Amino acid sequence: MKRFLLLLAFGILATAALAFGPKSVARNPDTELAGRVRGALHASFGTAAEEIGVTAQNGFVFLYGEVTEAVRAHAARIAAGVPGVRSVNNELKISHGG
Repeated sequence: MKRFLLLLAFGILATAALAFGPKSVARNPDTELAGRVRGALHASFGTAAEEIGVTAQNGFVFLYGEVTEAVRAHAARIAAGVPGVRSVNNELKISHGG
């Protein structure tokens, strides 16, 4: 009888843990795309990519921040080459010194 009650209690606890435990986080395709673009930029520019902000919405990628002129043009090409990117809106500003 003790064994039965112990198994019953364990079953109830296991069911409760599954029902009320942490839920899997829904994936956001825009967040994932922005992350892939950030990864591609980081692979090309290293720490300089930290100056580039990236957001995405429905496949449209927005780049923002302040970078050199050479990085600005190259960043847009890199972002456009990431699978899933439909268009790149390059809002990067060119830094003048500093």
